[in-house]
Amino acid sequence: MKEDKINLLKKTAEHFQTDAVLVYGTVWRKENFRYLTRVNFFGPYAIVLYSARSGKTFVFSSTVWDKELSEDRLANINGVFKADADFRNIVSLLKREGVSSVSVSGFNLLPASIASAISGAGINILPGDGFLEIFRYRKTPEEVELLRGAVHMADEAFPVFCRGVSNGLTEFEIVANVEHKLKSMGAEDNFMLIATGGVDVRGMAPPTMKSAEPGHMVRTELTPCNQGWYCQICRTVVRGPANEDQKRSFEIFKEAEEAGLAILKPGVNIGDVARAENAVFHKYGYGEFTKPIYTRVRGHGQGLYLDEAPIVNEDVDLIVEEGMVMVVHPNTYNPLSGYMVFGDPVVVTKGGYDILTQTERKLFEA
Repeated sequence: MKEDKINLLKKTAEHFQTDAVLVYGTVWRKENFRYLTRVNFFGPYAIVLYSARSGKTFVFSSTVWDKELSEDRLANINGVFKADADFRNIVSLLKREGVSSVSVSGFNLLPASIASAISGAGINILPGDGFLEIFRYRKTPEEVELLRGAVHMADEAFPVFCRGVSNGLTEFEIVANVEHKLKSMGAEDNFMLIATGGVDVRGMAPPTMKSAEPGHMVRTELTPCNQGWYCQICRTVVRGPANEDQKRSFEIFKEAEEAGLAILKPGVNIGDVARAENAVFHKYGYGEFTKPIYTRVRGHGQGLYLDEAPIVNEDVDLIVEEGMVMVVHPNTYNPLSGYMVFGDPVVVTKGGYDILTQTERKLFEA
């Protein structure tokens, strides 16, 4: 672990006024663990435990098979252990360090068995979420390059998606072919939503046996993972020529994305980015379809989790900073076309933004 990450754990303990910080990650939500350690784990869970009393940092694994969690892979760690079945060694270490209170990052994920073992030893457990996440908003140049690598994978796999739509494959088959392409490029994971049909489609979901008929749209969020870092593109493909309503709908979505991007720069409130996107729909008489019943967010952060903060919505009060990476996507239902997706990941620069994807920004016809 780098010295700056240990210092961040110290700041976390100071922020929550506790003697220790416990960062709990599951196999699905491991972003803070990976942010701190820069290594992966494959067991059910893993823990980073920092003692503000001594300044020491420890790692606990749930299984001996997690070979990445070793002292030779983890610099500046004072010990790597497999957690006991009843968590006695975690509790013993806390007691030995003189810890009377611990703040937990991943508090809502922490199993009752671990919480009970700690609190049963007379140690106070407090929620510790929301602080580490703030430091993850701004990406280092190294992290931006890893996100570029993830987007490059998405760019390379998107033509496979288009061919699947053109050939009338089922959603399952399309996703399988895309997964094969991404895994052959070294992707660790891929989060992918998809939806096939016409104006009846109200949102996206995991794949089904449905296939596109001529004139149907197939929508996707394609989100590969490159060495722990997720970045996505959002595109819509029509099987065969697009009709006039579909073309008109896309032009509105493209204008909405461009309106959000036009004001995106350091110092802007992220809520204003969402307002700029939504204003385009209002201009054309479709403002009601920006409400939560039809849509969720106007974009979100990109990083160690597939859908992370900051969220781009009108009710979010957050100042944009240089180095933030987010996808701007006005994805929502529209009566002209049904649900449509269109969006691109960008890194915020000193003067504005840099689009990370190379995939053409258009309504595709396959």
